[in-house]
Amino acid sequence: MTAGYTGKVLTVDLTLAKVREEQLEERLYRDFIGGVGLGARLLYQRQPGKVDPLGEENILGFMPGLLSGTTVPGSSRLTVVSKSPTTRGWGDANVGGYIARELKCAGYDGILFQGISPHPVYLLIYKGKVELRDASHLWGKDTAETEEILRKEIGDRRLRVICIGPVGEAQSLISAIITEGKEGRAAARSGLGAVMGSKRLKAIAVRGDSEIPVADSTRLSELRRQFVNAVKTTETPFIKALKTGGTVGYMQPFATAGATPFKNWSLIGPESMPSYEPFDDRINKYVVRRFACATCPVGCGATLKSDDIGGEYDRPEYETAAGFGPNCFNNDVVTVIKANDICNRYGVDTISASNVIAFALDCYERGIITRQDTDGIELTWGDGSVIIALLEKLIKREGFGAVLADGVNRAAERIGRGAEERAIHVGGQELGYHDPRQIPARGTAYIGDPTPGRHTTFLVGRLLEAGGLPGPYPEFWQPRVEYRDYGHKSPSYNKCITYEQVFTSAGLCKFLVFQPGFTLIEFISAVTGWDYSLAETQVTGERIQTMRQLFNLREGIDPKSFRLPTRVSQPAAMGPYKDVPQDFDLLRRQYYEAMRWDTETGYPKKARLEELGLKEFAGAIPE
Repeated sequence: MTAGYTGKVLTVDLTLAKVREEQLEERLYRDFIGGVGLGARLLYQRQPGKVDPLGEENILGFMPGLLSGTTVPGSSRLTVVSKSPTTRGWGDANVGGYIARELKCAGYDGILFQGISPHPVYLLIYKGKVELRDASHLWGKDTAETEEILRKEIGDRRLRVICIGPVGEAQSLISAIITEGKEGRAAARSGLGAVMGSKRLKAIAVRGDSEIPVADSTRLSELRRQFVNAVKTTETPFIKALKTGGTVGYMQPFATAGATPFKNWSLIGPESMPSYEPFDDRINKYVVRRFACATCPVGCGATLKSDDIGGEYDRPEYETAAGFGPNCFNNDVVTVIKANDICNRYGVDTISASNVIAFALDCYERGIITRQDTDGIELTWGDGSVIIALLEKLIKREGFGAVLADGVNRAAERIGRGAEERAIHVGGQELGYHDPRQIPARGTAYIGDPTPGRHTTFLVGRLLEAGGLPGPYPEFWQPRVEYRDYGHKSPSYNKCITYEQVFTSAGLCKFLVFQPGFTLIEFISAVTGWDYSLAETQVTGERIQTMRQLFNLREGIDPKSFRLPTRVSQPAAMGPYKDVPQDFDLLRRQYYEAMRWDTETGYPKKARLEELGLKEFAGAIPE
């Protein structure tokens, strides 16, 4: 086994019920790292363009990162990759927990599923054996039930499971893939739960029993010790907030800063909602236990328990609380907690589900839909019982719920009558709950990245604009660029985008970039033995991002078709950035320039493809 990676992927043909191991060339890891990078390279090469996302030819990949399975802090992230049925282009979804570590320790840098099983199945990887097993008894079970049944069936409480719930089985385009059942870690975006459901793949259950060899264990131990100590004594505001309150602990600062949308993205700032009370402390007072993903020294997860909330639940993340809270004009934390639990158990993307419910409330207020359309339910802003009722209809695809079950874009098409003006999405993907006008890097990512509308994309760019410096390389991030300095962002954009692609492909949690002192280059070198550098990071990250863009181009997607909705592209009429001019088209051109793509079309330049070693993929670029 090579230091840092196994060199093997598992290919599963669900149609033929055949499983085979495959050895990969070492150069692929140096060029694409692992995770999303390696996934993009393998999928582009192994499936033709314009396949049906829910058909046999679409491949679904589960890709741990290069550093997953080692002791590198925060190296717990798994990326699920496929063609997205939501955007019909490149799709990926990232999740933490323990599943990435377990897959690597079972001997695999990835699992690629193709075909469609004639009946429900799950993949078991256990004690060196790999087999497809019948999952008919699991079909219809929620994610927590599925995990519990499999652990009892195999007789191992340490078995790790990643699975879909009934919503993924029904191929809802906003379905998620869930791991750590009761804790509800979700690979939620891009609708990849629907791809898993279309293949009749209920779950992957795995227990790894190998150690990942590293090139320099002494150096790795020292680097880890230094970083863990830094986290213990941190004064970094975001990391301190994560340790005590999770991501929801930042809800009040985000709402005050104008990042959190209210009332289906129509209002900004807590003063726009008279009943609003900060969610942070009202949720965190119920915490009875904290937990962390594999190798994480921060530990932002928590369990809530109280008679007040009717039992024990996973603590919602910021996105979930913002969506079922302010964006639905709802001030009731119990509704938020229970909506989060429903989504985790049934396998639904909380961002998309809350967005489509807010969209329905908006349409009802405007008279676009009536009680005749909503099965007799009066859709009232902020009514927790209405939010839960709509969510339950959505997960069952029952009545009006079937209209909402595939997200705002499809719901607007089904309703018509001007509903599309209230559907907040880019390219079919609902936006994460960060108003792009608050930090322009958000808007650039929403319309510039191959996965549109994603709040986790270009997180490093958000940090730079907010005044932070990711990592221990301050000279690398100079010169600083201010929020509204729209004409000079290209150099910093290149550094941010490319660094972030390597960071993600290594299997690292992006929150670690907020803590000064995370030595990415040194960690990669200690694990692999490579003579790695920041300069190579830039080239590798650009190669990965360009590969993702090429995938979209081959699917016939025009990059310029990704447009921000009117509600979030025009200067705000209220809040802390009222009347501040925006120019997201200029920012996108700056981003394209940073990537050596044509600034008008978003097509990678063929000369640059050759320099990146991607010349063979130039055929994806329209003439």
